[in-house]
Amino acid sequence: MGQSLLRAASLTVGLSIAASLLGDPVFHFSTGDPDGRMASASRPDGNGKIEIESADDFVTASPTTIDHATFTGLIPTGTPVSDVSQVVVEIYRVFPLDSTVPPSGHVPTRANSPSDVAFDSRDSAASTLTFTITALGSFTAANSVLNGINPIPGQTTGGEGAVTGQEVVVDVTFTPPLSLPADHYFFVPQVLLTSASDEFYWLSAPKPIVPPGTPFLPDLQSWIRNAPLDPDWLRIGTDIVGGATPPTFNAAFTLDGTALAAVAVTPAAVAATEGAPFSGPVATFTDTDATQPASNFTASIDWGDGTASAGTVAGASGSFTVSATHTWADEGSFAVTTTVTDIANAVSGTGAGTAGVAEADVLAGTGLAIAATRGVTFAGAVATFSDTNTNNVASDFVATINWGDSVVTAGTVTGSAGAFTVSGSHAYAATGAFPVIVTLSDDAPGTATATATGTATVVAGSAAAVPTLDGFGLAVLVAALGAAGFWVLRSR
Repeated sequence: MGQSLLRAASLTVGLSIAASLLGDPVFHFSTGDPDGRMASASRPDGNGKIEIESADDFVTASPTTIDHATFTGLIPTGTPVSDVSQVVVEIYRVFPLDSTVPPSGHVPTRANSPSDVAFDSRDSAASTLTFTITALGSFTAANSVLNGINPIPGQTTGGEGAVTGQEVVVDVTFTPPLSLPADHYFFVPQVLLTSASDEFYWLSAPKPIVPPGTPFLPDLQSWIRNAPLDPDWLRIGTDIVGGATPPTFNAAFTLDGTALAAVAVTPAAVAATEGAPFSGPVATFTDTDATQPASNFTASIDWGDGTASAGTVAGASGSFTVSATHTWADEGSFAVTTTVTDIANAVSGTGAGTAGVAEADVLAGTGLAIAATRGVTFAGAVATFSDTNTNNVASDFVATINWGDSVVTAGTVTGSAGAFTVSGSHAYAATGAFPVIVTLSDDAPGTATATATGTATVVAGSAAAVPTLDGFGLAVLVAALGAAGFWVLRSR
């Protein structure tokens, strides 16, 4: 094991012990020991020199605080480590975040490059970073980049040749720590030396990363830029070194801190039938703190119908399933939201899915016999219906009545517990027998429907009664008529 990796390993062990005592997951990342293939300059502006930034990437799978880092590079042979006057660490996200889009076109590509501007930074000159430096001995890198950082078409120089110097490990502490959401980032360390003639070079590391480094995907190659190229970047291997098969490089660094637990919930497909209990998985979830047992989680499910209940969590090693039981009273599509809480780490995650609840109603109807009188409004029951889903209420249905005389009206539905009556009112203009067709339908999105046919018998109204006269009445009527005739004749 190389001296630089040994140093990083001892630091990691110490952090692991402390984090274990606190119950927090440890974050550690390493690209491994320098491989001697490339040395790239990286410095803040100062001493009359322009800024140069070299960058290599890493990922955080969950929100992470980083309080320590190391990086390995070269300073001129014989230069005391006390000549390091300033150390800066910048964190960039991946283009096109924090960037102007489209880019300038001054470089071959910006795909997978660092962004235009830094996401965060720490600087010893601002007292947000402290550092110590350990010298490890002489080291030679086979190629280097310092001055040959050019826009197209002059970007490919092949590099500036081998460079030899004193290998150093820069150990930095961030105050305050870097707080990084889960994302893909670039690490950019910069070192300024007291003498204007001295340079710091960041040494390359194996690509792909090999254990005891921390392999990950996608592992992007190292990038570089200077102040004139800003905001653009060049790939050290592909763009600057070039060639028929361009090399790609990582850079030697480690990061240490605390990975905050994160819960990611994925909804499961739920299919159910109205009125029938559903029982099964509603979601799966992962927790970046893989040490937590299922008993350290709670789950609640909002079923999308105005009700909620607790779920059961099963699983281990960071991978779990939430199961629950529920009955939907009606058919339709329901938004099912599952919320999981990691009790130990006090973090939660939510996943929203959909439950498709199928129709279960089977309706059957019976038409009734109706007796009506022509010209007189009939009002009453015209059909009865049964429903196999006894949870439905009358307001779940709509009814229409075809009275058999080309008139169709809405019906009124009453009843409950699977037994319903449809009533209506209508006045017939003619006598006779009319088929009364009643249709009962489950309201949307329901599809159940049934038809019942009854008969309306319509009769004419009774004629007005004609009074009858006995002999005396008839005599009185004749006398009255005679008298009336006399007075009519006399008046003439």
